[in-house]
Amino acid sequence: MGWAGGSDVMSGIIAAIKPRVLEEKQRQEIYREIITMMEDRDWDTQDECLGEDPAYDVVMKELHPQWDE
Repeated sequence: MGWAGGSDVMSGIIAAIKPRVLEEKQRQEIYREIITMMEDRDWDTQDECLGEDPAYDVVMKELHPQWDE
């Protein structure tokens, strides 16, 4: 069973990080760690956060390239 509320948590994380960490590569590194941790806890609605930060989108494409198909 998934954890749909994770999208609300991740949206809050993105809103906190994006204006404070200006370097996109740094945000990617941060998001990669957070996404991996949340997915390990059954988060399955990651796509709901797509479009909130280009850095997040890049990491999601790296972690789940099959989603582009």
